[in-house]
Amino acid sequence: MSLQDQNYQKTSHRNDFLSRYHIISNKLKKRFLRKPNVSEASEQFEALAVSFEQKELDQYAGWCWLAAARCQATLENQISEINLLARAGCQFIIANKKNKDIGCLSINKEDLQAAINALNHALTRCNNQQGFEVLSSGLAMKLSMNLGANSEGIEYIRKAAHSNPSVQAINILVSYYIKQGDYVSALQVLTELVEMIENHLGSRAISNYKNVLHKCEISRVLLLLILQPTPQRLAPSLVQLLEKYAWAEDSPVPNMMEDEMLLLQSLVLACQSHDYEALLALESELWPFFDSEQKELLQSLVQTFSKA
Repeated sequence: MSLQDQNYQKTSHRNDFLSRYHIISNKLKKRFLRKPNVSEASEQFEALAVSFEQKELDQYAGWCWLAAARCQATLENQISEINLLARAGCQFIIANKKNKDIGCLSINKEDLQAAINALNHALTRCNNQQGFEVLSSGLAMKLSMNLGANSEGIEYIRKAAHSNPSVQAINILVSYYIKQGDYVSALQVLTELVEMIENHLGSRAISNYKNVLHKCEISRVLLLLILQPTPQRLAPSLVQLLEKYAWAEDSPVPNMMEDEMLLLQSLVLACQSHDYEALLALESELWPFFDSEQKELLQSLVQTFSKA
């Protein structure tokens, strides 16, 4: 399709949207001796939103869901309003992602801003409702993931983790702290997660979190090695964690393969002896055992010792 045809199609879609949107909106205007049928208008906005979704006209679908949400607010149906605001936010997010993928983001990022406004409005409404902790957490998480690892994104993911402390929300919070270079906060959140799993779940439930505990163990060791705190400033649990790898013993570590445990042990010993050459050699050997975030931490650790 030529550029001229694409522009014509976009104009046609926009005109269709505006025409149908205004027809429904006009029904909401007050008439002499007649109240507007808000419920009917809401249903029509929802039907129009679904129609635009099917045509993958996500931005227009978002505006229709938003209009339907306003109708539900007028009807004082808060639960429906929240759900429609969330749907609007999701459609704006999809529209923003598609534009980003083809390199056509607007300077003002209208779709992203519309998504943030819709989800934030839904989140505010959730805070006024009991039993909406899970939905509130999900909305805050969506907001945070679209804002990214900045102060505002961190604030929303903290809200998500507080209202419904899921592993996913906590992992995102840790990732954001690491991207910001706030290793102290990242270590604190990971330690709280480990304590929550070990102290508040039964032994059978803990077995379901083996992979989570394994990831936390490695990440906490790396963070401790980067921060290099004195033992006096560490909580007893963190002192025990480092001591586990600080001695050349063959005692197994739960949830960890022997090769991985020995390499991690060697890493701790290399850092404690400030053996930079050994640290460089261990970096490549540990690489296959680490996820992308742990690899970034390992690189930060190597850089820390290269400056020492």
